[in-house]
Amino acid sequence: MLTGETIVLREWRESDLDALASLRNNIELQTLLMSQPKPNSVERVRTWLTGRSGRDDVAFFVIAMRTNDAVVGYVQVTNIDTFHGHGELGICLSPDAHGKNLAREACELLEAYLLKSLALRKLVLKVLVDNQRAIGFYRKFGYRDVGVLESHHRTADGFHDVLVMERQLTA
Repeated sequence: MLTGETIVLREWRESDLDALASLRNNIELQTLLMSQPKPNSVERVRTWLTGRSGRDDVAFFVIAMRTNDAVVGYVQVTNIDTFHGHGELGICLSPDAHGKNLAREACELLEAYLLKSLALRKLVLKVLVDNQRAIGFYRKFGYRDVGVLESHHRTADGFHDVLVMERQLTA
């Protein structure tokens, strides 16, 4: 468990399934995260989490409030390559948790863990170019634009450009 001022990053638990299913079933949120929204039963979410937990190239943490352990989201690094020292960041916060500096705290805790435990030196992420809120956060947090993948991601209303960003991790 990684403990911050207001949140903890921890493993998922059976008691988290309803909250995580709610996030995975939020069509607007999942569309912004470039996931393909589909109905997610609790069993389907459990299978998704079990798959993530069993992989060596994934670090997955539930974001929970320190005071009451309420789940407010999750953060993950996928495609971890310890030889080259990089991985791909993904973060999902409940809309109710936006604007409370929780994403920053989660990313700071995660980066300290990645540096110390996995010796990663860089994170990469992909974000829809229309997701200006997320892009603004990532830029303020030190990510830089690397390039744009044109007409790369399909949603119900067509194809969208995707911005690729990266951040060098430092101690």
